[in-house]
Amino acid sequence: MNENTAIEAHALSKRYGRRYAVDDVSFRVPAGRITGFLGPNGAGKTTTLRMLAGLVKPTSGSSRLLGLPVPGPALRQVGTMIEEPSFYPYMTGRRNLEHAALLHGNLDRSRIREVLGFVHMDQAADKRVGAYSQGMRQRLGLARALLQEPRILLLDEPTNGLDPAGIAEIRENLRLIARQGVTILISSHILAELEKLVEHVLVIERGRMLFDGSLGELVQQIGEATLRYRLRAADQAQLLAQLNERGLPAEELPDGWVRSSVTVQEADDFLPRLMAAGVTVQEAVREQESLENAYLRLLREDGRPS
Repeated sequence: MNENTAIEAHALSKRYGRRYAVDDVSFRVPAGRITGFLGPNGAGKTTTLRMLAGLVKPTSGSSRLLGLPVPGPALRQVGTMIEEPSFYPYMTGRRNLEHAALLHGNLDRSRIREVLGFVHMDQAADKRVGAYSQGMRQRLGLARALLQEPRILLLDEPTNGLDPAGIAEIRENLRLIARQGVTILISSHILAELEKLVEHVLVIERGRMLFDGSLGELVQQIGEATLRYRLRAADQAQLLAQLNERGLPAEELPDGWVRSSVTVQEADDFLPRLMAAGVTVQEAVREQESLENAYLRLLREDGRPS
């Protein structure tokens, strides 16, 4: 195993009856980075995370954490938040963490105060969890995952139930954790938010791995067939007419902008041909393909309907 790889799966499969939830999945997660784990509901993300965490035994294949086989001693250095976190509802948030600390070898109480403050739950720590909102439970779940000062975090939809401000706070928390050398594997359906965090991306669909590489590679691989532009012309109606005449998409945007796209082969002639047709293009901006667009196009290439 490469010393720069923190998580490795090799031909990992999990079958329930005749159905494969995860089917021959292999990937590597770079150490000290935040990796996004993408896939539709039911694609196999949670089952894969549970196998990596030693919570589910694979039907076949194997995984390694920090170079050591799972299950094994490396799991002591792994923090997990998989599916909606469960707590004792009649206990306070603080008491739930104290109970978890006992299971891990009676961690120092100062660590409990530290993680509660880190996820901004110190003010609600002495309320019963039964009165918590979903977002508060998510924060407490992240605090519990951080108790052991893990070297690896496995997070399944950690921002569920959070408002935009809460999502932004968790994003900054995860960045701080990653800067300390912690490897984070995170699944999320909020792709625009994940795009701000991750450098490396895994995509799974129908239990099979579709992509394992950098965010830039995914965008380049899926986005290379077409290029998107935002255009502003002296006469917007003339611009729209020319785009329609050429059979190109034309989406009207605020402030007089129009979005269109062309194939790579047409890109060199795109603006010159518009201007030759009498369109005065005042501004033209080539847009970066977003993670969400690249991901959705990858799924369509695999046969999922648009």
